[in-house]
Amino acid sequence: MSRKTSGERPFAFSLCEDLYTLPEKVVPSEVRLHGGFAVDKRPGHGQIYYGMPGCGLLRISPDLTSQALIELPPELAEVNFHSTKIGGTEAAPRLFLPANNNGFVAVVTLDGAVEYTLSRPEFAEYADAETPYKPTDTVALGEQLLVADGYGANYISTADLPSHSWRSTFGGKTTDPHEDGKFGTAHGFNLTPGGGHLAIADRLNSRIQIHSHDGHFHASHPMPAASRPCGIDFVEWQGRSYAVVGSLDDPEKERRPAPIYILDGENYQILSIVRPKEELGVALADHLHNVIWHVYNGRLFLVCQAWNPGHYFVLEMAE
Repeated sequence: MSRKTSGERPFAFSLCEDLYTLPEKVVPSEVRLHGGFAVDKRPGHGQIYYGMPGCGLLRISPDLTSQALIELPPELAEVNFHSTKIGGTEAAPRLFLPANNNGFVAVVTLDGAVEYTLSRPEFAEYADAETPYKPTDTVALGEQLLVADGYGANYISTADLPSHSWRSTFGGKTTDPHEDGKFGTAHGFNLTPGGGHLAIADRLNSRIQIHSHDGHFHASHPMPAASRPCGIDFVEWQGRSYAVVGSLDDPEKERRPAPIYILDGENYQILSIVRPKEELGVALADHLHNVIWHVYNGRLFLVCQAWNPGHYFVLEMAE
């Protein structure tokens, strides 16, 4: 019997109920999920990492069939890590974990050992103690780490990883939804296909802004009004680039469950709209906080995290 699908083909997806693989002891904490996923893309790896407030870190197997808990030091166990990203060298990869409520980014090994933390940026823009700093996402770029202060002053700052020091910043807060180069909420971001630019999900203004690594504005791509995109992830699939965007709300005011958007990775046109709650029966998928692509054994998946309440689920591209 065929499974229910949602979205426009070829990007129609089905729910993989058998891939709900949280360890039993962390299930009570799932309701608190408020973060994102990082895929280890090194050849021969493919594990996925994410934070679980009250537990630590979780490592998902490349085939998505099992998860293991990685315990963190007690002082970090209750911290909410708003996203997880992976970077560093092939021999020494690291996880970068922005703590939005605590104002730092933890740099952690894949086994959960904390190497150091990056605290509040040391720029004139943050000299006033009243200026909030609440980091929401990171992008690793060689020996640099870019940090988005999406819940705070909305600057994107660059740190030098070898020296643990801050180097530069750009952006800032805007209340004008049409002002380019600044953000209502710089909630999540990623490298564009090929790595040449940054694609930044400006959640409050429902748009994806494209910037150079050093902050120069290049383009703005609108998402559906009031959809409030939370982040963006890219994949190369069958010779083309595609993006996935999880959204906080539905543009239609009377429709609460938020959709997942599949975009062309070059022109950002919407190719498919996936509705996990309405059409696939994922009861807790009211808001999509993070959605990423995952490719395994020639199959294309979406690994998803709903928010408030938190919920983990996996979708697979329908045949």
